[in-house]
Amino acid sequence: MLDYLIIGAGISGITLARLLQKQGKKNILVIEKESEPGGLCRTKKINGHTLDIGGGHFLCTKYPEVYDFIFSHLPKSGFNYFDRVSKIELGESIIDFPIESNLWQLPLEQQTEYLISAIQSGEVLGKQEPKNYEQWIRWKLGDKVADNYMIPYNKKIWGVKPKEMDIDWLYKIPRLDTKEIVKSCLARKSDKQKIPSHAILYYPKTGGFQSIFDAIYEHVKDRVHLNEPLKKLEYKKGHWVINNKYKAKVVINTAPWIYIYRAMDKPKRLKNSMQLLKANTIVVSLWEKEYGHNWHWLYRPDPTLEQHREFFLNNFIPRNKKGGYFTETNIKRWPGKNGVWSWSNKKKPIYEYVCEFAYPIAIVGYLKAVNTVLDYFKTRNLHGLGRWGQWQYHNMDICMWHAMQLAKKI
Repeated sequence: MLDYLIIGAGISGITLARLLQKQGKKNILVIEKESEPGGLCRTKKINGHTLDIGGGHFLCTKYPEVYDFIFSHLPKSGFNYFDRVSKIELGESIIDFPIESNLWQLPLEQQTEYLISAIQSGEVLGKQEPKNYEQWIRWKLGDKVADNYMIPYNKKIWGVKPKEMDIDWLYKIPRLDTKEIVKSCLARKSDKQKIPSHAILYYPKTGGFQSIFDAIYEHVKDRVHLNEPLKKLEYKKGHWVINNKYKAKVVINTAPWIYIYRAMDKPKRLKNSMQLLKANTIVVSLWEKEYGHNWHWLYRPDPTLEQHREFFLNNFIPRNKKGGYFTETNIKRWPGKNGVWSWSNKKKPIYEYVCEFAYPIAIVGYLKAVNTVLDYFKTRNLHGLGRWGQWQYHNMDICMWHAMQLAKKI
């Protein structure tokens, strides 16, 4: 009988396994359906380029204990440090992120239009805060920012209309008030403290982002079974039976809940909730071109372009082959492996990876749904952890911090 069985050998599952190991727990097993561990934190070396196949990854956290944990496995000296440089493309202009703090970088006529729109927003006029994301964008930032940036960008990344999305996840979004927006334009400078996350960035000097994962995984790899998809899950007499061959007192799920749902023959009580747990699929495409700027990434809301973001490898991986960059594209907008990109003059990517589960989508009602799922299993000693187990838009550091909290409880 196992004390703990962890489903998924991504950063959440491996961090939890390592934390339990450090507590002296030995009877632990991690199962992973893929032939290699790492999940969204995997890195591949392709034609001289270091590509994180799960998309753009950087280390930055507000939790000192997360830094301590990581640096105890991969020393701080093994990282390069950067001040974040991220940009937004608005028509023919390129300005700094976030848009609210940097409207002053636009031509004067456009700047004026955006400011007028901002001071006529619903929040300024004292209107009640809306309940869906599209209305919230207009209420908070005004129609100009909504129509030219936030709505087209969010349609591209999520693949659903923003009005279908909830507002529970908006801690990820900059939240300047109108006075700060006007002040930044008058002063012609932005407050760097208003970037909501990733103001500074750490990135491993060697091995790509997977180096962080590998440093932790090395300690628990003998407790991981690869090529072990979850096929059957049953709760019997106070314990779990997994794939008809493992028994465990406690199960921790870090995988998308659809796998648990199917492995339990789709419990009727969870049917309605499962229908609200939706995720997008993102295609990461590796390209080459010359660029002479220092940007780490660029947001591209233009609806005529397939991709929503671009990452410039040489600017955070100095040893990378010159000219490497990658795009992120929602699969609904992807031309396909043999398709033609609208902007590329028939040029093809060097490599592409499809992330079937990239980000949870905050569909209206999703939070109640995921809490229903979590509560259903918690009484049976099955816990959800990480981006998929908690069904939240968590970055790696948040996943690790939640693993620390869960390790204390179980």
